[in-house]
Amino acid sequence: MAADAIVQEPVPIAEAPVFTWTGGYVGIQGGYAWNEAEFDAVFGSGSRDFDGGLLGGFIGYNWQVGSFVFGVEGDINATWNDETFAFPGVEVEVGTDYLASIRGRVGYAWDRTLIFGTGGVAFTRASVDASAGGATFSEDQSYTGWTVGGGAEYAFTDNLIGRLEYRYYDFGKEDILGFSDVELNTHTVTAGFSYKF
Repeated sequence: MAADAIVQEPVPIAEAPVFTWTGGYVGIQGGYAWNEAEFDAVFGSGSRDFDGGLLGGFIGYNWQVGSFVFGVEGDINATWNDETFAFPGVEVEVGTDYLASIRGRVGYAWDRTLIFGTGGVAFTRASVDASAGGATFSEDQSYTGWTVGGGAEYAFTDNLIGRLEYRYYDFGKEDILGFSDVELNTHTVTAGFSYKF
């Protein structure tokens, strides 16, 4: 009688784990902000640019459904952008102290690459110092507006993620010093890294 043939089962090939964007994260970012202030005041009207750097942090959470990623995120950044402008008979110094937002996010993922859009409510505080005839008037004014933008992220590891993002902010118009309406809008470009839990 011939021995039964021995049939070896093929060794299953382990599939590489698929990265998931679901989870919480915290990160840091830095970049540049282009700001424009439009004045409508008793001493004249016009617009002025005051640009500068920003540095801050962000925190958020993502949910992945198939290739779609949905999330919420908040960020706050310190800004450095004070500028002094001369109007007829008046010297005005303008700057902002911080830039913050709470936003929703939606994106499309190709494994470790995520392209996303974002939008939500934004906050800033402007400082205005006006000097005229030897007198100086100062006021800080908080603004609430909206922001929208988009960017890309790449997961270098399961935990370390890099990002590049552009955003536009519109803060509308507020009365400052009781005689000047100041309208603010901002463009930012930032790069950052986050740690995903």
